Formats: sequence, C-alpha cells, structure tokens
Amino acid sequence: MKEFGIDSMKYRKSTHLAGVDVESIISEKGICKLVIKDSYYDTNVDVSGNKTDGYFVEFENQKPMVVNSGNRKQIAKIYKDLKKCSSTDSRNISNWIGLEIELYFDENVKMMGKRTGGIKVKYILPENKADDKKALEDLGKCKSLNELKTVWSGLSNEEQILPTVLAKKEQLKNKLK
Repeated sequence: MKEFGIDSMKYRKSTHLAGVDVESIISEKGICKLVIKDSYYDTNVDVSGNKTDGYFVEFENQKPMVVNSGNRKQIAKIYKDLKKCSSTDSRNISNWIGLEIELYFDENVKMMGKRTGGIKVKYILPENKADDKKALEDLGKCKSLNELKTVWSGLSNEEQILPTVLAKKEQLKNKLK
C-alpha cells in the first residue's frame, strides 16, 4: 500500500530509540512520556549496525534506548526526588523499572566535539495520582506510635509523599509520644 505525506524517516531501520523517534512521538502525541520496563548494562550490543557496550533502558511499547551518563544522572535524580531515597539507591538501575520519564530532542547535544543533537530526559517528577483521603482517614485512627508505624508502612510510596499525609504523620508522631 502506498503512503503519501509521511515523515521521510518513518520507515528507516533502527534498533534503538533515536532523536527522530522522540520528535515523531512528540509530533503525534504532543509529549514523549515513556515507562521504563527494564534497565541494564550490556556489552557488544548491535545498535543500528554498531557494536556498543553501555547502559540501556527498555520501554513499554517502544524501542530500547542507549542511556548516556547525563541521562542516567537525570533519571537517578528523578527517582531520588520521587522516592525520597539515598543517592546509592537512586543510581541502582533496577530501581528505575516502572518509572515514567519524559524525553525530548535537544539539537545542541554534542558527540565527539560535533553538534549532532540527541535525546535528553526532562526533569519533571511524574504526576502523583494518589489521593490523600483514605491515607488521612487511616492515619487519623492511630492511637499509638506502633499503630502509626503499621499504618504508615501500609501506605503506598505515592501516598507517603503527599504533603497532607506527611504533615498528618508528623503531627501524630508529636501527639502520640
């Protein structure tokens, strides 16, 4: 079937996510948000005809991406700020699974001294879809510090980082001493 009026790069052969892919996703959807399905280090990987050693992330419903050091730092920072964890934990690439990140194409990226353009991870914390209603209700029933610890450990990470939930926990910690 013939196609007209399409992007000249639509059917190019590439094994991994490239800047043109990110631009296409943004053109189609307005934004390029992807969920990390797997992350790992591998050697001798065929990346569009070149054998490469490096860090890779795989996404749900998209090609894998080679993750350079700048993007690894950015993903680790997003993970650390979202999960309120240590720097060491945020750099553990296995922890990134399930994390939603936003990608964009930066035409000013340089590689080996030449301006080639490249994919960058945007620093935006994923939207927290948790609701504080049930968490606040459960916390409000606590009569002791032990109950507070039990209820707190039963809350999701998303609930635990909600400002209203954190404030209620701190209030109860002081009240239930």
